[in-house]
Amino acid sequence: MTTALTYDACLEKIEYLREQMINAAKKYGMTHPLVLDYSQKLDRAHNIAMMHRNAEKTNWNKEVFQF
Repeated sequence: MTTALTYDACLEKIEYLREQMINAAKKYGMTHPLVLDYSQKLDRAHNIAMMHRNAEKTNWNKEVFQF
């Protein structure tokens, strides 16, 4: 299932995932699968936020990107 995210929603998602990843790493260690899952989700959210920023710079009409 995909969820459409606006730029502001991406920033909120990034902050949430970052906090979850840090907490999981403190509890389980850096190499735990849960930490790695949060890291991958964080990367995807960051990439989508960057797509939003690049779209603004090129004046490309975008509303949401799929996550």
